[in-house]
Amino acid sequence: MNFGTNYLNTWPACWKALAMTDNAFKNAVQQFNLERLLTCMFSGFLIGLASGLLGVGGGEFRIPVLLYLLQTPVLLSIVTNLFIGLLTVSVSFTVRYQAGLITFSAINMGLLMSSGSIIGGYIGANLSGKINESLLRKFLILLLIAAGLRMVLDPLIEWEPLSIPLTHPMETFLSILVGLLIGIVSGLLGVAGGEYRIPALIYLFGLPVKTAGTVSLLVSIPTILAGFMKHWRIGHLNNYGVAVGLIMGSASVVGSYIGASFVTAASEGFLKMLLGIVLLLATVRMITKP
Repeated sequence: MNFGTNYLNTWPACWKALAMTDNAFKNAVQQFNLERLLTCMFSGFLIGLASGLLGVGGGEFRIPVLLYLLQTPVLLSIVTNLFIGLLTVSVSFTVRYQAGLITFSAINMGLLMSSGSIIGGYIGANLSGKINESLLRKFLILLLIAAGLRMVLDPLIEWEPLSIPLTHPMETFLSILVGLLIGIVSGLLGVAGGEYRIPALIYLFGLPVKTAGTVSLLVSIPTILAGFMKHWRIGHLNNYGVAVGLIMGSASVVGSYIGASFVTAASEGFLKMLLGIVLLLATVRMITKP
């Protein structure tokens, strides 16, 4: 059953006008059958929900959907993932910011990390193929497992909290350094880095999990935007990618809005345990990544 033409008629006027004036875009939409449409919307909603609730970008889980379920080519999957991720993290951060889940000092920390991440991203991209990525991946898997288990167990076991007093100059330096290192990892492995950034914000800087997730979303916005613009200028985004991005992105935006709206009502222990499970699932994704 070809669902694209029927579905096109249900679109809002602005999308319908765009599709009707661009034959290539219209043809791209018509490639969707009911199964692909539902896959886009359902997976987009769930990943967006996790993004809004936990502060993760969700790219590690969105890429397999694009590659294997929607049969999208690798380069197109990457840029489409960035496009959807940008929509998702922007909405999640806005809702969290309006809910008061980030302080002025945390915003300053996020901006410092962003500057380090952007520089690190370029360094990582240039290092690609020049270092042993397999060894780096194994090291990062161990870090994720340790952080994930710690977060899952935190609500169950009363750990002695880490206490690292940081002066303002030390915090500034560490913010830039952490951003730089995670940016290098992002550039090397093609990930947004939220799964590494949030544990660092919790265990190095002592931020509550809700604030840590909000800061991570703030850092993700310029990081993802820089990657998306690079691919877009090269021409990796075609009309099919735009169609997938708009459909899955719309569902992700709804999910992220709902998830972010429930953050204030959720307990710190519940969010930590859920985030720990997501980190452990991310290690599975890294192990099975081709």
